[in-house]
Amino acid sequence: MSDVPVVFPPSNEAFTAPNGPLIATGEIQVDTGTGVLESKPRASLCRCGASAKKPFCDGSHRTSGWTEAGEFAPADNLPDLTATGPVVFVPVPDGPLLANGPLTLQNAQKQPIARTTEAALCRCGASANKPYCDGSHSVVGFKG
Repeated sequence: MSDVPVVFPPSNEAFTAPNGPLIATGEIQVDTGTGVLESKPRASLCRCGASAKKPFCDGSHRTSGWTEAGEFAPADNLPDLTATGPVVFVPVPDGPLLANGPLTLQNAQKQPIARTTEAALCRCGASANKPYCDGSHSVVGFKG
C-alpha cells in the first residue's frame, strides 16, 4: 500500500458557516493546544465557545443555542495576497484564535471580507465584532 500525498487547495480561505464553525481550507496548520501542529487541507474551527474539542468544532453549536449567521458585509477592492504558504491557527489560552499566514476571510456566502496575514478571531462566541475578537472572552469567562 502506498502513501497518498495530501493535496492542499491553491489558496487559504476560511468562511463563517451560518450558526456554525469557521471552515478553513488550504494549507492549514492548527496548534492543538499542545504545541503540535496538525497539517490538513480542511479544518472546522469552533466559533461558539462550547466545543469540547477546542480549537476544533464538535457540533456543540447545534445544542448550545448559539446563533450567528455569518452575514458580514463583503469588502470591495481588497488587495491581492502576495504571501504564500500555510496559515497557522493558534488558540490563545482562554482567548482568541490567532491566524498567521496568508488567509482570505469570507462571510457565509463565501464573499471575501478580508485578505490578511494575521488576525485575531473570536472563539468564545461573544464578540460584538465577529468574526474578530473584541476581548469579550474575558468578560464572559471563556475557558479553552
